Formats: sequence, structure tokens, C-alpha cells
Amino acid sequence: MKKLYILSCVGALLLNACANNPVVKHSAQVSISPTPIHSESVAKRLNDCIIRSNQSADALLVDSQVIAVTRNNPHAKSLLSSPEKLTDQQARALTNYLAEANVCRPIVLEGVNPEMTAVYQDFFKRIDAVYADLIARKITIGVANQERQLLLQDAHLKRLAIQAKNK
Repeated sequence: MKKLYILSCVGALLLNACANNPVVKHSAQVSISPTPIHSESVAKRLNDCIIRSNQSADALLVDSQVIAVTRNNPHAKSLLSSPEKLTDQQARALTNYLAEANVCRPIVLEGVNPEMTAVYQDFFKRIDAVYADLIARKITIGVANQERQLLLQDAHLKRLAIQAKNK
């Protein structure tokens, strides 16, 4: 579960600069027990990086007003349904937060097999497009959060499929 938490953080953090958002807590129920994809030392470095990136003022603003990054975010429900587009302040905070969080992306790729690397890189590309649309005010905060959740779930299911195939 700890490794799964890290994967979700990677997604959220890396993408939008994840945090601590478990990817597996969605509608799809899978009976496969995920095995760790990172060594213990890499997982610890990744977790530490994510925690650091989620402590800035920009990260706190993003988590409460823009993207539900942290686990058990009390604002998640309202963010998922928000019809609002970003304000200038929120766009700056999100841009700064993403720069901080994306520093953790190289750690995510350490020691993973080529199939998982492809899954992560595709996720990064797709989540970056969602954030770009949000910052450009092409989509609402709610749509961005919904798309982010779908991308996290998709990446998680792909990870489980790779792990099941490689067992």
C-alpha cells in the first residue's frame, strides 16, 4: 500500500506535482496485490521529494483551490465539480507548484522496467496537457480534476496489468 501511495503521489505530484493521492481508491476494484516497483531507498527518496514539494505556499493554495493533490483533501469534492476557471493568482501558484513537483519525476523512473517507464512517460505527457489547458483557461478546475483522476486510474490499471503479466 505504501508503494501504491507513492505511485499516486508521483502521478499527482509529477503531473500536477503530485502529493499523496492514492491512485487505487477509485471505481475499479482489482484483486491483484501490487508489488513494489521501486526499491525501498528509491521509494523513500521519492516520498521525501513529494513531501518537500507539497509544503510550499503555492502547493497549499493549489491543494485547497485548484487540484486535490493530498490524500483525504477536504476540498476534493468541490474541486471535482468546480465550474470555475483559474484566476491569475491560482495560475501562478499552479505553475510554481508544478515546477517544484516535477523535480521528482526522474526519481519515479529510477529502476523501473521499460514498460513501466512508457506508462509513466505517457502519463506525464497527458497530465501536462491537462495542466496546460487549465492554466490557459481552456478547461475548468472541475474538468481538470476529473481528467487527472481518470489519468491516475488509467496509469494504475496499466501498472497492475504489467505486474500481473510479469509475475
